[in-house]
Amino acid sequence: MNQIMPRSTVETIVAQRDRTLRLYDEAFAALAASQEATVRAGSALLALTGETTSYTHHSEEARRHFLTPVTLPTRDDYLTTARRLTDTEVWSHIIGITDLERLMDKTAKDQLRRELQTEPPEVTVDNVWATLERLFLDRDIIFKRGVAECFSKLDRRFRSHDGWKIGSRIILSYAFDEWGHWSWRSGHADTIMDIERAFMVLDGLTPPPSWAGLVGKINNERRGLWQRAQTTVETEYFKVRIFKNGNAHLWFKRDDLLEKVNQLLGQYYGAPIPEEREPEDDGGLFAPKTAVARNFGFFPTPDDAAERLVNVACLYRGKDDPALSVIEPSAGTGNLAARAAAAGGVVDCVEIQAGLADQLRGTGRYRRVTTADFLSLLPDPDALYDRVIMNPPFDRERDIDHVIHALEFLKPGGLLVAIMSAGTEFRETRKSEAFRALMETMNARWSDLPPGSFSSVGTNCNTIILKVFKDGRRHYW
Repeated sequence: MNQIMPRSTVETIVAQRDRTLRLYDEAFAALAASQEATVRAGSALLALTGETTSYTHHSEEARRHFLTPVTLPTRDDYLTTARRLTDTEVWSHIIGITDLERLMDKTAKDQLRRELQTEPPEVTVDNVWATLERLFLDRDIIFKRGVAECFSKLDRRFRSHDGWKIGSRIILSYAFDEWGHWSWRSGHADTIMDIERAFMVLDGLTPPPSWAGLVGKINNERRGLWQRAQTTVETEYFKVRIFKNGNAHLWFKRDDLLEKVNQLLGQYYGAPIPEEREPEDDGGLFAPKTAVARNFGFFPTPDDAAERLVNVACLYRGKDDPALSVIEPSAGTGNLAARAAAAGGVVDCVEIQAGLADQLRGTGRYRRVTTADFLSLLPDPDALYDRVIMNPPFDRERDIDHVIHALEFLKPGGLLVAIMSAGTEFRETRKSEAFRALMETMNARWSDLPPGSFSSVGTNCNTIILKVFKDGRRHYW
């Protein structure tokens, strides 16, 4: 950990912070004593002089203001505010004197900024040391995440890195505002720092602080500007041209490092870059893969994603309305099915793993639990469903296979809501293109789940929610 800051330095900073808070406590005591003294002085004066007379009327307002004591908050409120402001300043100081900014990607920086704006973590030796240690130990995944997320924000196709790779140029839209300054709303200064950090680390170099890197060079070139203007900045790795419309074009000058970035993105998302992918005849839209996915493609639906999907599925009914019939194919641990049952649905589950299927039965929440590969089942025309809610396996376009099959289980007016790989929107395979065409004819809607929604369960694959009615009706979210 001494690569970031010695523990003795942390202890010194925390000791100074604690002394500051003790001084604020003393300051409050002095303010309270001053307030009490002011009240006593005013009371003594009034006891001596009594009512206002014609001789003192002209000074009545000034005397009232002078004798009115300062309104103080409670001691707890005062010290809570002092703690929050002090800890915010101290965390900012720690970031400034360490390599933290070089370890943190945009996501980590944004998270820390939100915490500092609302409720900064208490500055203790253990908290500071744990934060430094966590960032240092997680530096590899933070590095990969920073690269992945900065590119996915620039172009939606990079959300999956499935069939796409970074080319020689990217466009940073609205990077600068109408005064020629960085647009903090777009956050592209942090994006550029993430990109530069990636290239320098992959080149075996230590990234410079922000003021000495590409962002600093751009700031120096544009110093004194108070309007939109065109400028060009060039380094060993990049060429940046900023246009009067506020957009910035960034060219990559090192093809060898660009190739490494593409490989790194593939590692992060678990999807090889196109050159590494073996040619495959996907068989078209209605030719599902018959082999079972590796590890059954099992990634339990995290709570936040499950809540979003169930909200989109419109499961709630009026008191006198009949219950909706719902099926969750590949139910896993039942994170979707349980919410559907809690919303009043009559829920059936299908799960290929016998142990998980037994656990689902044991809850007593569901009408029926079938142990089977969902793709091997045929729908009962007399027992179709109002809703299909699903989180199918993602790999090798199996999510498409499962969604196409699940549509057969819906009533004519039924609704399907599915979590799918973000690559479904962008792949140029025969199956994905046919699936998108079909969804367009059915007026399907797509929405993004936040980046990293499935990271907690073991995959960084970005995901979307698909919502489509069997009869193709138009609808709103």
